[in-house]
Amino acid sequence: MSSSMTLTIRWVRNLILVAVGLIMVFPLAWMLSASFKYESEVFQMPIQWIPDNVNTSNYTTAITEFPFLNWYANTALVTFYIVFLVLFVSTIAGYAFAKLDFKGKNTIFLLFIATMMIPVEVRIIPQFMIFKELGLINNVLSVALPWMFNAFSIFLMRQFFTSIPNDLLQAAKIDGCNEYTTFGRIVLPLAKSQITALFILAFTWGWNEYFSSLIYINDPLKQVLSVGIASFKGEYSTNFAVQMAGATLALIPIIVVYLFAQRHFVEGVALSGVKG
Repeated sequence: MSSSMTLTIRWVRNLILVAVGLIMVFPLAWMLSASFKYESEVFQMPIQWIPDNVNTSNYTTAITEFPFLNWYANTALVTFYIVFLVLFVSTIAGYAFAKLDFKGKNTIFLLFIATMMIPVEVRIIPQFMIFKELGLINNVLSVALPWMFNAFSIFLMRQFFTSIPNDLLQAAKIDGCNEYTTFGRIVLPLAKSQITALFILAFTWGWNEYFSSLIYINDPLKQVLSVGIASFKGEYSTNFAVQMAGATLALIPIIVVYLFAQRHFVEGVALSGVKG
């Protein structure tokens, strides 16, 4: 293939990637632009990306006329629980499925992975009855606990732990490490990128949690951001500008976390996929 043909293919590929990137960014850019507009300007065509009169009162309205800070705190608490439970259970279970020998390991793992095929909606009623008996309705734990045994995250960690040489673990045990110290001092440091990737995924899952919060939490003051922001439209059906301001504020933690950990995220997901 000639160099000119290679250059042309590269340009076409880059143009396609740029076009796809712009399409992906478009909703976020529109949301940010709409959050600084007056309501009458939100759906004006053509879109005026930078409004003539910047309106910051949408942010003030979102914070002062709704229990927005309560929702923020509740969302942070739910996210903390989900991140902790996902990381704690997934690292331990992933290591057990990858490196420990016990009867029925492969069968249990396959059954566990098969749970990914079960829609969340199927589990809602049994979970609601259980949480009601436990007195967890209107409690953030009812939102976080279903994430405790997440099949995908356990599968992700198991894929990486499988790639760790058994000789390395045997050498650690010869040096005096037991199973717990081998896991804590040898395995976990090696899995830093995978744990960081899983942290970002769990943080995103927790911060965006909507369905469980909608079902298990009825008190508006105990709601999370995703459900709270959706209620803007119900009470103020035409105030999309305030809704976009709330969505912009809700998006900040995810962007900050991703920017700080994106290198480990890409590396962790890539290693788990290649070495599985």
